[in-house]
Amino acid sequence: MTAPLVPPARPGARLAWRPLQRSTRVAIIAALAATVFYQLFLLNPAYRGPGWLWVTMLAAEGLTAVHLVGTWWTILAHDDRPEPVDTTVWRNRLRAGADVPSIDVFITAYGEDPALVRSTLIGARDMDLAHRTYLLDDGDSDELRRIAQEAGVDYLRRPGGAHAKAGNVNAGLARTSGEFVVILDADHVPEPNFLISILPHFHDPDVAFVQSPQSYTNAVNLVATGSGEAQRIFYELVCPGKNHFNAAFCVGTNVMFRRSALDSIGGIWTGSNSEDIWTSIELHKRGWKSIYVPQVLARGLAPQDVPSYLKQQLRWAGGGFEVLLRGRLFKRRIGLTIDQRLQYLFCGTHYLLSAAMLVFMLFPALYLLFALSPIRANGVTWATHYLPFQAVVLLVTWLQSGGFKLSAIVASIGAVPVHLRALGGVLVGRSAKWKATNAGTDGARSLWAVMPLFALLVLNTVAIVVGLLVMADPAPTWLSVGWAAMIVLILGRMIVESVTGGRIRYRGTAPDAVPARLGPHGGGQPDPHPNHSPEPQTVAASA
Repeated sequence: MTAPLVPPARPGARLAWRPLQRSTRVAIIAALAATVFYQLFLLNPAYRGPGWLWVTMLAAEGLTAVHLVGTWWTILAHDDRPEPVDTTVWRNRLRAGADVPSIDVFITAYGEDPALVRSTLIGARDMDLAHRTYLLDDGDSDELRRIAQEAGVDYLRRPGGAHAKAGNVNAGLARTSGEFVVILDADHVPEPNFLISILPHFHDPDVAFVQSPQSYTNAVNLVATGSGEAQRIFYELVCPGKNHFNAAFCVGTNVMFRRSALDSIGGIWTGSNSEDIWTSIELHKRGWKSIYVPQVLARGLAPQDVPSYLKQQLRWAGGGFEVLLRGRLFKRRIGLTIDQRLQYLFCGTHYLLSAAMLVFMLFPALYLLFALSPIRANGVTWATHYLPFQAVVLLVTWLQSGGFKLSAIVASIGAVPVHLRALGGVLVGRSAKWKATNAGTDGARSLWAVMPLFALLVLNTVAIVVGLLVMADPAPTWLSVGWAAMIVLILGRMIVESVTGGRIRYRGTAPDAVPARLGPHGGGQPDPHPNHSPEPQTVAASA
């Protein structure tokens, strides 16, 4: 079992990691007590409403409670031990000039902005330690070929585009031979110390891959800020605990693989567009280890408009539901530990929470329009049981993550319909088409993309008007009106973001600039990193 690793950070580097706070432990204990208190209230027959509605509520609240308990368990597994001594020793030897094993760096591209790809190519090319950089272009772009030649990196393309990104990486694996392989998305620019921070963790021959966090730099509007904040919370709160259980999984970028590990499973998994998590599962089944390094070693771009964000969420949710429904996680003798099975299970239940959220968004309208409530209790009784539960749930996240932005909640609720669409697609065996997140949709405006949110907004708005006009029972009516109003505000903000194309910008935020360091291959300063291949290749597969 591997321990979460806390590498020494270079000056100015950000760790996607915080020591487990003593206050967090206390808050989790309080949260467990509040959860039991609230669930017992819901199960009390004295407060039961219409049977079908009561059962629906129990299912939604039960799913929420199960996932929360699993998340808290993962957070408590957070271990503050430093990285192994052998890792530090190897890193120091590399800094002193020790031999470096062969490393291939893959940048996967499929329709992204050429200027964006160029920045990533330069960042990858200029990383410390000897390596060879390849641009794997599935978009067959002659402009990207030219950019790769100017940057002095190798360019590979393949015909057909079968199996999307997984097929692209596997085609690259077939034409390269490095002992270790780094995979970077075209919009994730690595830090110069990426390789020297990651490689030494492979001193353990059983380590298959080492994953570092995703970190977004373009907090320019609600979608970009909200999705970036959600990722920060995931990497700071959840990933250190997953690492403790040897259940850290690949997220598709900012990762280094041992080639022999990939060879043992036939390469990157091609049976799903969520190739990253399935590849991780197959490696863990065969006894390989994974490591999460909580150091920000590459900086990327979050979706900057609602259609791009929902497209990303559709793909991610589809992968989570595939694992949940098709992963056979609890089949006997498949090679996974019980901890690993549960951690992969939580990947699916995370997105399944959207079903519970939809139920919660319908409840106030059901009461205001039809006087239907799953619980027959006065407002004070309900609030006495519910509010402490909700408060400590938010408190745990607040304490351990050092606070969070409300945009993360808005973006999460805004993705509910798309998560349920992904669930339907998995149930009927129809996968979402793969497309790069930031490929050609920056600033897209769309009402259609948020039409389900608009329908929910209209429903709750009408319910508020009807409830205020009828006012049959003031206390629960005002409670439901307040609940519905909060839903309207959240959904309305997401709808505005979509129809304006994310043009409501946050002040004081802008994407980080990446210096153009083309060196002798494309002008600018002399190349400070002469450890690449002096004769870059341009290769197109013939079959």
